[in-house]
Amino acid sequence: MKKIVAMLLALVMVVGVAAACGKTETTTSTTAAGATTAAPADTTAAVTTAAADTTAAQTETGVTPENIIDPATDVTDEDTTPIVIYAWNEEFKGLLDKYYVADNAGFTYDYQVTENTTYQTKLDGVLASGDGAPDIYLIEADYAKKYVDSDNSLNINELGISNSELADQYGYTYEFMLSADGAVKALSWQACPAGVFYNRTLAKTYLGTDDPATVGQSFASWDAFMAMAQKLNTDSAGKVKAISGYDDLWRSFQNSRSQGWLVDGAITIDPQIEKYFDYAKQLKDEGLTFETAQWNTDWTANMSNQTVLSYWGPMWLMNFCMGFGYEEDGTTIKADANPTTGDWGYCNAPVSFFWGGTWITASKYDNNKATSADIMRYFTIDAASMDKLAQAGEFVNNVSVMTKIGEDPSFTVAYLGGQNPFADLLAAAKTIDVSCITGDDQAINTIFASTVAGYTNGEIATVADAEAAFIADCNDAGIGA
Repeated sequence: MKKIVAMLLALVMVVGVAAACGKTETTTSTTAAGATTAAPADTTAAVTTAAADTTAAQTETGVTPENIIDPATDVTDEDTTPIVIYAWNEEFKGLLDKYYVADNAGFTYDYQVTENTTYQTKLDGVLASGDGAPDIYLIEADYAKKYVDSDNSLNINELGISNSELADQYGYTYEFMLSADGAVKALSWQACPAGVFYNRTLAKTYLGTDDPATVGQSFASWDAFMAMAQKLNTDSAGKVKAISGYDDLWRSFQNSRSQGWLVDGAITIDPQIEKYFDYAKQLKDEGLTFETAQWNTDWTANMSNQTVLSYWGPMWLMNFCMGFGYEEDGTTIKADANPTTGDWGYCNAPVSFFWGGTWITASKYDNNKATSADIMRYFTIDAASMDKLAQAGEFVNNVSVMTKIGEDPSFTVAYLGGQNPFADLLAAAKTIDVSCITGDDQAINTIFASTVAGYTNGEIATVADAEAAFIADCNDAGIGA
C-alpha cells in the first residue's frame, strides 16, 4: 500500500478538479483580437478606483471582509506586452475569447497551458524564479490554499479592488480565498453547487419517465439510489449502470461532511467517510458500475454511448467535460460533439454538495495590474457580463444574476432538454461551506482514493483496517502526524 501511495503522491496533481476537462497542451497560445465594443485601447492607462467602504458587511451568503489595505487608487499596466495567463486547460481561454475580447478593443494576451499533471510544478518554478512568471494564473479548490497562503499571490486590494465590491458574490468563494492575515487573494467567476445529470433516453427506458421530479425520486436518498441501481442493472442485464464508477459519488460524500480531514492537526474520519467506504464496497461487490476511474477515457466514453444513466457534478461538468455542442443554429449537434447532446436532465442528489471551482489570482510579478483588475471585475463582479455567462448555462458567482435566472420560468438550458436546473441549484449554492477544506486536501484525497481501492478490491479486510491504513499513510506522508 505504501508503494502505491508513494506513486500516487508523485502524481498528486493529476486529481485537479477541472484540470481533466478539455484538451490540455504544453505549448504557448498567444491571441490578439479586435473587438466589437469600445474599450480603452491603451493598456498602460491608469485605472482610478473611487474610495470604497472598508468595513466588513453582512450579505445574503456571507460577510465581505474588511480591506487589509486601502485599495490602490492609481493602478496601471507597467509595460505594453500582452498579459500572461497560466492555466491547465483552455476553459478560461474560451471565456476570454467569447466574452472579454468581444467587449475590449485591441486586447491581446498570452495564454500558457501546462498539462494538469505538471501544472503546479511549472507554476511553482516560475513563481520562485520570476523567469517567465505569469501576470495572473488560475487555481482550483483542492490546492488553492497553497497559493493563497503564500506571497506568490496579490491581495485584490493591491489591484484597486475593494472587498465591498464582492457583496453580490457567493460568500464561500471569497472566504475560501482568505489568506492567514485576512487578505482576499483570488476571485472566481463560478459557484459550484452540484447535483445529478441523467440521460433522458435511459431514464425513459428503465425508469419509465424522464420527468425530473419523478426521476428525482430514484435519487432522493442513498437507499433509493441503491435500489434503483440494483434494478437498473438487473433490467438491463448489466448493459446499463446507474453510474460509471463508484468514485462518481465521492464528492457528494466528501463535500457533505461536518468536519474536514484535519482536526487539531490530526487526521479525522467523518461519519460521511465511513458511509462512503461501505457504499463503494457494495457498488463494487454487486457489479453496479463499470469500475471506471473518474477522468479516464472509459469514464468519458460512457457519457456518449448510452450505457450510464447519471453523472454527478456542477454545471461546469456538463458545460466543459461532457462534450456537448450545438452549431450556431442552436439545434444541430456538432459533428464532433457528444451525440447525446440535449438528451440529458437534472435532478437533486441524495445530499446537497458542491465540487471544485476555478479562481483567478494575480501573481507577485504582475506587470499588468490594471488589465488584471479589469479581467477580474469583468468575470467575477460585473453583473452585465456575468449575466452573459449565465445565459449560456454557467452558474456564475453572482447571487442577483442567478436568482433572477433561477426564478425565470422562460429560461432553459438547451443541453438539458430545455430544463432550468438553476431553481434547484440556487438553494444549494447559498449553503456551500468550505470550512472543511485544508491546504493538504489534494494529497489526502489521493491517499484516501488508494485506500478505498484497496478496501473495495478486498486487499483490506474491514473499514476499521482501511481507516487505520489511511491514517498511517497520511502520517507517513507527513500529514497529521
